[in-house]
Amino acid sequence: MKFLPPDLEAAMDLSKSDPNQAAEVLRIAAKYLKSQERMPNALAYYLADAFERAMRRASVARGSELLINLHLVVTHRRTVANFENVGFDLEQFIQSKMPKGQAILRICEKYDISESTVKRMLKKYQAFKASEAESDSLLFEALQRDYALQSAASKKPNK
Repeated sequence: MKFLPPDLEAAMDLSKSDPNQAAEVLRIAAKYLKSQERMPNALAYYLADAFERAMRRASVARGSELLINLHLVVTHRRTVANFENVGFDLEQFIQSKMPKGQAILRICEKYDISESTVKRMLKKYQAFKASEAESDSLLFEALQRDYALQSAASKKPNK
């Protein structure tokens, strides 16, 4: 177990309330990575947790979520209502067995938007997810065709 240097400990303690201290934590982490030295467990956990939580979000929301998880942006401001956040949160409420009407009202309160805006953003989010799924399936088909061609080429008998 590696103990935290005092400057890192202070920066990590203040990082949740001060984006400049969060940036200092990342500068210290960069030094460990560049020198290929084993970083303290608390710092490794801080980075890994931020990456893991951000990568669970929709692909278009990952960058902003990573900034939030690394405490590089202040989150005490009004939550930005974009279709990815609204759609993702609404999906989470519905998956937790909350009635759709109640989920919509909760989203209205959370983002300070109207019901019609929530419904419009939900349609946009669903269209986005459908197009993302379609592009993923096309990519998968192309990879399968390429693999099949490579397999067939390697099975030809050599003369």
